[in-house]
Amino acid sequence: MAFPSRHRPQRPWLPFAKAGIVAVLVAGGAFGILEVAQRYFGLQKLTIEQVSISGCRGDRQATILRLAEPLTLGKPLFWFDAEKLRATVEKQRWVKGLLIRRDPPDRLSLVIEERKPLLWLVKPTGVFLLSDDGVVLDRVNEANLSPIPVVSDPSSQSDENLVKLIRAAAELRDKQSGFFGRLTELRWEDRGPVAYIEGLSAPLYLSKIDIQKNIPNFQGLFLDQLAKSPNLPNLRYVDLRWDDEIAVGEPKDTAPPAQKALPPSQ
Repeated sequence: MAFPSRHRPQRPWLPFAKAGIVAVLVAGGAFGILEVAQRYFGLQKLTIEQVSISGCRGDRQATILRLAEPLTLGKPLFWFDAEKLRATVEKQRWVKGLLIRRDPPDRLSLVIEERKPLLWLVKPTGVFLLSDDGVVLDRVNEANLSPIPVVSDPSSQSDENLVKLIRAAAELRDKQSGFFGRLTELRWEDRGPVAYIEGLSAPLYLSKIDIQKNIPNFQGLFLDQLAKSPNLPNLRYVDLRWDDEIAVGEPKDTAPPAQKALPPSQ
């Protein structure tokens, strides 16, 4: 004769159900306490009533405010969709990053990191600002003119060469700011980066490996000798790629050789 089992059947879902019930009760209790505190004790609701923007100005600040307000105003300060806000703001090409700060009880602060123009990129369709992370920004106009180098050589605008130029320009900007401020044009050739500066029509051949090589020496040489030389406009090149040396291409003598008068024929 078989006896019925005394063990209850296992219910693997039961712990999850209990946890869910406890979570609902806790959330409901917290919500009830919050409602009572707000209604009878004057506790402010943590909802967003104002949005402040910093890190940009003018039209850009107004653009971010216009994008942010519909996604945030009236929303719970700690429960609004921050990722959607971030994605919307960072779709602007000039926005490099966004920092979101919650300032209880009702303020949301957005700190914008703008992309900074590093080069002018000359295309058949116009001249554009290029950032140091390779993003093409606005078209150049009177409002955003800045003294930065131009990349106009078509062969320097291939993806590979342009990446090299961006890296070179960023290093010069960060570590040789005085020299970078005088640059008017950058190119990339097989020999490496080629620079042009104010007051010198000859190209400067820079090192592929160490873009800063001999730049301090060149600046001293230019001020002490080259700038005072009558041959300055006719120099063919200045090569900074040598170790502790600067090679200067002196002007070539292009005048035809003088000929002696021939004696009259008899």
